[in-house]
Amino acid sequence: MSTSLILTKKVHDFYGAKFVIASLLIFLAFGYTNYYLIENYFANSFLNTDTSKQDIYFLKSHSLDKMFEKETLNVDEYQKRVTYFKDLSIKNNFKPLDLYIENLKSLKKDSIVIGLDMMSLTTDEMESITNFVNKGGKLIFNYTSGFLDSSFQFRKNHLVNRIAGLSLNPNANTLSFKANEPGFMSTRLLSPITTFLPKGMSLDFTLYDPLPLFITPKTLDADAYLTNWLETNYMHIDNGRELSTEESGVLWHGTKGNGKWVYFSFPSYVFLGDNPKEYENLFKGMLNYLKKKISIMPYTYIDTKNAIFVSEDTEYRYPNFKQFSDVSRKNHFPVTAFCVASLAEENNDLTKKVSKNKYIEIASHSFDHKKIVGESDEVYRKNTIGSKESLDKIIGHGIIGFRPPREEVDEKMIMLLKDGGFKYIFNERENRLAPYYRDGIMVIPRVATDDYSYLINLDWDSEHILQEMIHQANVLVNLNGIFTMSVHTHLMAFGSNISIIDKFFKYVNSQKHMVPMNGAMIYERLDAKRNMSVETTRSTKNFIVTFNNDNPRSVKNVHYEIIVDPNIKITSVESEIIGVKTTLTQETKTKYILNIDSLQARSQIILFLNYDETY
Repeated sequence: MSTSLILTKKVHDFYGAKFVIASLLIFLAFGYTNYYLIENYFANSFLNTDTSKQDIYFLKSHSLDKMFEKETLNVDEYQKRVTYFKDLSIKNNFKPLDLYIENLKSLKKDSIVIGLDMMSLTTDEMESITNFVNKGGKLIFNYTSGFLDSSFQFRKNHLVNRIAGLSLNPNANTLSFKANEPGFMSTRLLSPITTFLPKGMSLDFTLYDPLPLFITPKTLDADAYLTNWLETNYMHIDNGRELSTEESGVLWHGTKGNGKWVYFSFPSYVFLGDNPKEYENLFKGMLNYLKKKISIMPYTYIDTKNAIFVSEDTEYRYPNFKQFSDVSRKNHFPVTAFCVASLAEENNDLTKKVSKNKYIEIASHSFDHKKIVGESDEVYRKNTIGSKESLDKIIGHGIIGFRPPREEVDEKMIMLLKDGGFKYIFNERENRLAPYYRDGIMVIPRVATDDYSYLINLDWDSEHILQEMIHQANVLVNLNGIFTMSVHTHLMAFGSNISIIDKFFKYVNSQKHMVPMNGAMIYERLDAKRNMSVETTRSTKNFIVTFNNDNPRSVKNVHYEIIVDPNIKITSVESEIIGVKTTLTQETKTKYILNIDSLQARSQIILFLNYDETY
């Protein structure tokens, strides 16, 4: 009896021990799995509830202090500007602190510092700043940083050259603005610095001091350029000479060693002049770029950065429409023809025949090309919805584009266009580099010069006109903007003038970075893009990027530009869904291009960008 009891107890103990061990193993496996997931696939902020503001340091210099003292400069005015930027930093969730340059070595390697208008720096101070950036520090600096030594003498080996690699333009070191020659700054669309600006808006320049002019090395892309008011030419200087792409930059970002920097070549007081809100957003973009380990920016038109939009106002001398059609077909060049509906009716056979050209998009230029805004309801309706009904009947399918006579648009017209099924307007000259949405309808702004201005201003010189068109296209493409060219049947589509368009089409087709599109192609891309989004979180092993496509259709060939910190190398891309085709191309040490073959309708995909991080 007792033996049996003892045996039973041992058996129970054996199974109890197995249960405890098994439970312990399951617990350990569960704990490891969760640790692995959190460590590798959850954002760093998953368990972090710290909401305190990040410190940001405003540099002080003993050499600069002495310069203000010796030259009896307005220290209060300078401090006012520093205070302004400190307030902006607070608005962006930073805690501003003052720091003398010799104390930079005490900061963490990824700290952000700002050096405003630091004209005078000692050699040791410049060395300290350079070492700070090299070791992983992040710097915003501007204007003539370190141009003057401790004796207030100019030196070539200044801080701008040491950090950014920018050298003064040997042909023109500086530019002074005259009262009748205001300057403008046009920002590049596909830039991590310009993220929070209205896309493609040029900013006024209020400048009282000579602006240093630099040469941008091939290893850098400027984020903003000096332009004239049309944004189709860079700034003109002495004797009417136009600055080149390399000479006209005024804002740059880049890396040095393990650190990052942002430099702008103008004084800090420019931020307090015209367009203060836009400049505030520009500063926000600088902070955002320095703070984030990765920036992911969609291409302007989903699969490309730019668009070349050539259209014809098909009105007087309507039969010349055939010449425009022929040259587009010959060059396989997509174009849009804004037809006056009453003339299309009179030339029914020609309109119908030309509409069969797969490179021509037929759109409306009103019914009778007369004034609409301010007229009767009947005139409004006839020239909007009525013109569409007429053209739809001729070509056999629905048109979606509208170009208003006299480039006049009001809210009443927009409502009628939307009700009638129009999707976009080609409108007047605006301070924009890219199409945008207004009350639910896409607006393509007229950015470049139209053919009338080319012909009159350039005295009908065909070669000169062609070269100016090519030049303007290159300026706008460099800004990732849209180049628009408006042709008229009685002007550049007339007679031998059409040869200018033919040669321009050939040039554009020879340039891989230039993409011709008609209005429908632009609309299709931008309409899809506004229903797409991307979100990024970071773990210690990868960036977790969520792509959302809320469109009722799939979107193909989606491109993103990715900018990472200099100490990060993306090693591979993995998808949570089998079968998602992606291509990652490294263009520079810190820039990658990600191509997603297709985003399915109303879908979400998550990509893991695996990376190595070293200091």
